[in-house]
Amino acid sequence: MSEIAVNTPRLGIEWDFGPDAPAGIGRLLSLLAAIEATGSIAGAARQNGLSYRNAWGLINAWQVYFGQTLISTARASGSTLDDFARQLLAVDRDARQSLAAALHMASQPMRALPRQSSGAVAGAMRIAASHDPLLNDLIRQLRHDGGSATLSTHGSLESLLALAARRCDIAGFHCPIGELGRDIWTLYLAQHGLPRLRLLGFARRTQGLILARGNPRSVRGLSDLSRADLRFVHRQPGAGTRLAFDQLARQAGLDTRALNEGDEEHTHAAVAALIASDEADAGLGLEAFARRLGLEFLPLFEEMYFLALRDGPASRRTLDVLGSLLRQPDWRARTQGLSGYTLDEAGVEYDVPEAGRLLFGA
Repeated sequence: MSEIAVNTPRLGIEWDFGPDAPAGIGRLLSLLAAIEATGSIAGAARQNGLSYRNAWGLINAWQVYFGQTLISTARASGSTLDDFARQLLAVDRDARQSLAAALHMASQPMRALPRQSSGAVAGAMRIAASHDPLLNDLIRQLRHDGGSATLSTHGSLESLLALAARRCDIAGFHCPIGELGRDIWTLYLAQHGLPRLRLLGFARRTQGLILARGNPRSVRGLSDLSRADLRFVHRQPGAGTRLAFDQLARQAGLDTRALNEGDEEHTHAAVAALIASDEADAGLGLEAFARRLGLEFLPLFEEMYFLALRDGPASRRTLDVLGSLLRQPDWRARTQGLSGYTLDEAGVEYDVPEAGRLLFGA
């Protein structure tokens, strides 16, 4: 089902600091390199698929382990690496450069092993998609039915770009229904290299403000988000939910600079968990996760979640398999216990103009 050949195997290296060390030394080194290049912890976190909070957690864990500070921050000049962090990066780069030729040679026997290259079953069906709880169910069902699939979670925009770059076979993305979604839909379709698409309906979902249990801050609507006493948690830039929030904020005349722009999470579940643990007061997310954790929910809009594939013969069998699965009555019954979900359009196939009419009318 994949249109891409199996990736060439490559032998790499990884640092091991022993069982007492924190996890994630490779991610730390990548984060430090990005901070060195950008001067921004928030920007470096985004490049590495981390929330701002998780990036700080990673840095702090390793600062405690090393007994050394790694970065310095200043309001005027941003973030810079301390001497010890620069030494870490230098040692890592020198080691990789000195071993590069040997690792390349050692990987040749693995590359030479024969492997199947048939376009029909070349590898797992690769799904890059915006976060949705039903996607894991989909992967399990495909595997149960004898298929093979992998899932990586990204924002909607990044998932579509992955499809354009042939880094995935299926992109999962969502768009608000009605006028709120028009500019977002246009942005999606304007991405460079995006091929002609076939879309499958996946779910209709309700998004809104997730609030602490009992709404102790008395949030009544978007206008309250500019209050100094509210801690708002964002989704990452490029996420469909973040695009929708930015649209809503502009329509409401909100000054988003007043919001704590540094606090970002990458899933609806993480936003809800942060609010449930009293680390934040409000965030935009799915009703299903608010209800699951017993939080308050203020609905703001409905949206459609689509699965996008390239429009061509190579995708036809995948479209038929997925469409058939999603139209089954037992699949559509999975919304039981998922507040704010309907699957009436699940498995329905659309071209881009048809999907536009579904979203915005004739």
